[in-house]
Amino acid sequence: MVNFSDVALHLSQSPIIKGYSESISAIESDLLFSIACKKDEIRRKKSKLIQDKLSLIVIGNHTNLGNISRNNRYGTIDLLSPSELINSSSETALLKKLDKALITMTSNVFAEIGIQKLALLYEKLPQSIFVIHDYDNHHWFENNLQGAIFSDVYIPSHQDEFLMASRVNPNIIGGIPCGSNQWSKDFIIRNSPSLSLTPRVNDPLGKYYFYEKFVHRNKAISTLSQVYPSINIVNSDFHTLSEDQKWVEWSSHKLHWIIPVLNDLPIRFFDALLTGGVPLVPGGLIPYIQSLGIPENFYMEYGPLDLIEPKVFIDKACEKFDRLGSDGIMKRHQFGMENFHVDVILEKMISASFKIYGVEQ
Repeated sequence: MVNFSDVALHLSQSPIIKGYSESISAIESDLLFSIACKKDEIRRKKSKLIQDKLSLIVIGNHTNLGNISRNNRYGTIDLLSPSELINSSSETALLKKLDKALITMTSNVFAEIGIQKLALLYEKLPQSIFVIHDYDNHHWFENNLQGAIFSDVYIPSHQDEFLMASRVNPNIIGGIPCGSNQWSKDFIIRNSPSLSLTPRVNDPLGKYYFYEKFVHRNKAISTLSQVYPSINIVNSDFHTLSEDQKWVEWSSHKLHWIIPVLNDLPIRFFDALLTGGVPLVPGGLIPYIQSLGIPENFYMEYGPLDLIEPKVFIDKACEKFDRLGSDGIMKRHQFGMENFHVDVILEKMISASFKIYGVEQ
């Protein structure tokens, strides 16, 4: 029997609370305020300098914005790889390409290129706007802070408090999650008719990488894998699979068990919707999912006890999938495409960034 009174007293005096208190004290530093003032000053100067229409540049790879369409409602997208910046033989040519542009990248790409290289370019591009979509703001704190300091527009993907980032960069945008990036829009349009025809198994899909420090997550995966082998830790990089292979795998399951890192809403949630499945999500994510306007009948909520005894829960989830039928598959798919494909997410980031800088495009 758990004595919640004793537990509450113990936790209130534990290193958990001490660590939070120390972090709040650090965030109150005058240094962070001075950085924020400088960021605001740069924004005001750039807003006055930018007169011409900005070109659109995305720096991405096959896992980070690599499947975007080359045209959207704001114009033509020039997609560059990180290596083109890292290994450029001519700084002059690179600066010419990046000048007077809205330059968008994810936090992972930012880390790959490195802040030193990007900072050198940034200083010579006073009429360009750098945007970082932070895929890991909830746990990769060093990169999180560097990205917020460097970028002209900082966009955290997950439901963190954003306190540190907002202290150093007032140009912060919330509510734009990671978009589904496994399949290009053209590929999905060609293959979407197969979604309602493909046979689907009842066992939920959930393939994850192992991260040593996330003990709770690893325990949840290993517990479920004892009942459902389709939920497991993978040793190979599933990003190397072809679009076809990934499409077949995802669309052959009715259910997708979402086991987040801390409080993130993983991209796989949107992959599941887009391929017509029903994502199974922990209760702690529900407020964020609701804030994104996702209909309640598109997903199912599980609790801690469902991790230990999942069969009854899975039976209910399968019954829901079967009851909604082909119509449910296509409604979830269409909603995912219209709201959370990487093309749509990119347009939202461009729109919000232009608004901050008063750019008419």
